[in-house]
Amino acid sequence: MNTSVYIISLASATARRAFQEAQAHTLGFSPVWQAALGVDAFSDEEFLRHAFHWQRPLKKTEVGCFLSHLQIWRMIAASQAPAVVLEDDVILSEDWPQVIDQLATLDGIDCINLEAVGKKQIGQARPCGPWTLRRLHLNSSGAGAYLLWPQGARKLLQHHEREGAGLADAFMSEARAFEAWQLYPARVIQMCMLSDYGLPAMEAGVSHIARELHASPSPPNAQVHWQMKWRRLRGEWRKGLRRLGVLWGQRREYVPYLHHQRR
Repeated sequence: MNTSVYIISLASATARRAFQEAQAHTLGFSPVWQAALGVDAFSDEEFLRHAFHWQRPLKKTEVGCFLSHLQIWRMIAASQAPAVVLEDDVILSEDWPQVIDQLATLDGIDCINLEAVGKKQIGQARPCGPWTLRRLHLNSSGAGAYLLWPQGARKLLQHHEREGAGLADAFMSEARAFEAWQLYPARVIQMCMLSDYGLPAMEAGVSHIARELHASPSPPNAQVHWQMKWRRLRGEWRKGLRRLGVLWGQRREYVPYLHHQRR
């Protein structure tokens, strides 16, 4: 496999790390391990610098997740080739290395989402050898697996400079002029989504964000409160405009997952 693969790995999630090491060995690639930023990796002061940039107050785990992706975006932006970004709770299909190396040769794309999770709004098809891409118009449910090009990473960094931190998946969907596509069927699934696709659940698949023990912080003043309200209103307005695409042939659907037997 010629394409670089970054795996965001939380130090405390030893079972997930072991699973990913075994999976990488089976599929024949050597990942680049990127330490995930847990809730103890940054101070309360740093957390509060990021917590109120989104449409609602972010949790510590959400800020840590975003900053973990941000670190990799910076590395890809400075590189010359696309790279895969994975979270540590994903299961990859048996043909995944071949799929990725083929997709990485494409031009004119910023990002390809590789996973099946939640409803996505997709449009026209683009054949790619034996595989198919669908234009991804709206996605705010998962940033567990994607192939990112350097120009796409630079667009995300520019969006971060303008807007600050956010939920990683929705943040990527909102970036300006971001040319995103969906692999169809998907070749990656997060452990927490297995039961939704009729597959046996895994204990390691419980979301760390869902386990957040601390409530989101309260805005420090009325100005920050109304800034978040405005961002929320603007975000919903933009999503509403995008959803009008269903009138011209786009579809909102659960992307199918190419099931395989290796577990």
